[in-house]
Amino acid sequence: MKIIRFAEKNNPNQIFYGKLENDGVSKVLNSPFEDEISISELRIGVEEVNIFPPVSPEKIICIATNFSGATGVDDQMEEPVIFLKGANAITSHLNAVHLPFDLKCWGESELGFVIKRSAKDIPNEEFDISRYILGFLPCNDVSCENISGRDHHLARSKSADNFCPVGQYIDTSYNPENKSIKALHNGELLRDGNTSEFIWKPRKIIFELSKWLTLSPGDLILTGAPKRIRDRIFLEDGDEYIVEIEDFPVLKNTFTK
Repeated sequence: MKIIRFAEKNNPNQIFYGKLENDGVSKVLNSPFEDEISISELRIGVEEVNIFPPVSPEKIICIATNFSGATGVDDQMEEPVIFLKGANAITSHLNAVHLPFDLKCWGESELGFVIKRSAKDIPNEEFDISRYILGFLPCNDVSCENISGRDHHLARSKSADNFCPVGQYIDTSYNPENKSIKALHNGELLRDGNTSEFIWKPRKIIFELSKWLTLSPGDLILTGAPKRIRDRIFLEDGDEYIVEIEDFPVLKNTFTK
């Protein structure tokens, strides 16, 4: 199932979850975070709705150093680097992202997944992961250098408005195994990897996070960017950045200064 968030153009202030299918949208009548999702039989044409980002998370949890060869990875790591982005960073496919700082900024192509139910202190790693993941979507972890040489995983570098573009829908049936992840900056291939290279897979991520953090329905988790295949290119006014993940439409945004 492809889940979106939308509002009918004749009722723009009421946002619904919906099932996207071909050229129509059907309302989710209960909540996509229920065990059984109830779908309206009434189909609304996509031309009759405004589509919003498919996620509205309480928190965005990001996993760094999750690919062999990526910056910061070493053999002694007991857990990945984990940082947060503010919910204000969420924006849509094709939206222009303004870069507010006179600092070097870049994009990072990542597979994200959405938490389906609350999770805390999961007792062991052999849990039914389908109970905890609603679905997957492509994401762009837009980042910039920090002032005074500070860590670029801090809020100023990660949580400016629109610094987390997300794909057009949550795919509830997506299989994340052995999927290619690429990033293209103005059409030039910049990152190229595969989910088979994950050091921490979604099951391990959820298990480890639940030891010290309550995961809530709707939380968005980004699984990290594959290594660059060339020197980093920094974003300039008018640049285009594409996240290309196998079996998803591309996630494309332009950038302004």
